[in-house]
Amino acid sequence: MNLDLVLLRFINSFAHRSSSFDASVSFLADLPLLKGALLTSILWLVWFQPYRNQETRRELVISTLAATITSLVLAKVIRSLLPFRLRPIHDAATRFTLPYYVSSETLWNWSSFPSDTAAMVFALAVGLLIIYGRWGWLAILYSLVVVGIPRIYLGYHYPSDVAAGAVLGGLFAYIMSRDEIRTPLSRPLLSLSQCYPGAFYCAFFVLTYEIATVFENTRQIIAVVSKLFR
Repeated sequence: MNLDLVLLRFINSFAHRSSSFDASVSFLADLPLLKGALLTSILWLVWFQPYRNQETRRELVISTLAATITSLVLAKVIRSLLPFRLRPIHDAATRFTLPYYVSSETLWNWSSFPSDTAAMVFALAVGLLIIYGRWGWLAILYSLVVVGIPRIYLGYHYPSDVAAGAVLGGLFAYIMSRDEIRTPLSRPLLSLSQCYPGAFYCAFFVLTYEIATVFENTRQIIAVVSKLFR
């Protein structure tokens, strides 16, 4: 916890100094295009790039998407089971300095640990690391700089929240990329892509779009439906 606060306060020490910088960080953290769309678009590139081992790479794309969804759901389940943790912007004990344009009412009812966004993004990044090897480290670095650190800077998460989400996402990406899981998981979907390409790619597009937006539309639909049946 002491290390958590030290890192948080170090990152927070740069806040509320420049309104334009704070606005840029806020824009960076909340823009779906940068948060998930760029990484999912690279998965589309992997899918269509001609390689001798194209089928294996397509299997890895499917396992990465499956790991992303699994880690995102599990992060939310863990969050609901663990004791509620206030976010830095809501916890007076952290002496957090609000950046410009950030409201203390943001994400008020949502527990901080672990970060589901970090789980999602690092599952994608580790999947790309497995596919591309050393070039995949750029995806890890991107996830840290563009997604992880800005969420700490804005007070949405403690460093440990982001680290836990990253470990969760990365672990599932690794586990689901193993041959004994990846192949039986992806084989039916690969067959579907060949037999019904139109339906497959429509569903594939919708799925990657929802992942890129952290299932924002799906969550809104679920919230509306749950209200109707109360």
